[in-house]
Amino acid sequence: MRTRLMALVLAATGALAAAGCQYIQSRRAIDHYVRGQILADEGRLDEALRELARAVQSDPDLSVAHCAMGDIYRRQGLYEQAQQSYERSCEANPYAFRPHYNLGVVYQILAEAAKTVQRGQDLLRKAVAVYLRAITIEPDDFEANLNLSACYFALDKYALAEKYCRAAIALKPGSPQAYSNLGIIYDSQERLYEAIKAYKDSLELDVHQPKLLMNLGSTYMRQGRLKAAMEAFQLAVREAPDSAAAHEQIGTCFYHMKNYDKALAAYEKARSLDDDSAGAYRGIGVVHMTRYLLDPKNAELRDKALKAWHTSLELKPDQEDIIRLVRKYSPKVTGPEL
Repeated sequence: MRTRLMALVLAATGALAAAGCQYIQSRRAIDHYVRGQILADEGRLDEALRELARAVQSDPDLSVAHCAMGDIYRRQGLYEQAQQSYERSCEANPYAFRPHYNLGVVYQILAEAAKTVQRGQDLLRKAVAVYLRAITIEPDDFEANLNLSACYFALDKYALAEKYCRAAIALKPGSPQAYSNLGIIYDSQERLYEAIKAYKDSLELDVHQPKLLMNLGSTYMRQGRLKAAMEAFQLAVREAPDSAAAHEQIGTCFYHMKNYDKALAAYEKARSLDDDSAGAYRGIGVVHMTRYLLDPKNAELRDKALKAWHTSLELKPDQEDIIRLVRKYSPKVTGPEL
């Protein structure tokens, strides 16, 4: 009996010792984590990473330390290392919102940089999975819902993209970005009137959005509403005077209105802003060729058109319609007669 009592005492003593060691290890891990955070705040990132590495060595389940390492790797542009750190953080604490959200962001960044479509799609699906977990933990997080919507949109799952974009809008009705994204989702489904409404809702919240104005103008163009499109593109130019794309679209509007002088001036303005703009040279060629067809004796107009088109094709070779036009209107070259 005495021997058994001694064994129980020794076991209890061992358990207390183990608990004491675990407490010391956890205390050390937290101390390293705190020092790492202080160093990171001071911008001493490499030193911070070393302290955080000591923290997770002392306590591999210290989720916040893994997450902090991921944050530093993101700041350094080391996204694959950030991914690994966030994944470890999520494994250590499956109920922590922040590492799941951050991991989703990193998956999205890596998807954009993926060298193959398949790789990009795989990363987007991983992003969807962690964002879904993130909004399960915190359903009312605006950014997580909006990013989840963007992932679904990139995967061509428009109904789900709309669902989570609308959820984001419900959480933050004053977000112009959310309404803009909703407009793009509708636009991609040819739901043009709904897209226009969403774009206008976004503009009511923030008028200084040249890219959104470009989208709005393009949607009007697809409806054949040239004057409305022109107004949108002119507003885009007012917000971003150096936008070659906006001037190109203004040129296209004027062309369809048969105002060839103003169309040519707009295309030339676009070319002056961006000499590598295939669209600007394409438009210049279209105007000159249209004038040539109205005045077939003026071969100089034809030659100007062909020159502009050749330049456009050098900048962007995959323009099959322009290739066909160049072949059609190029003067026939014959060899010397024997």
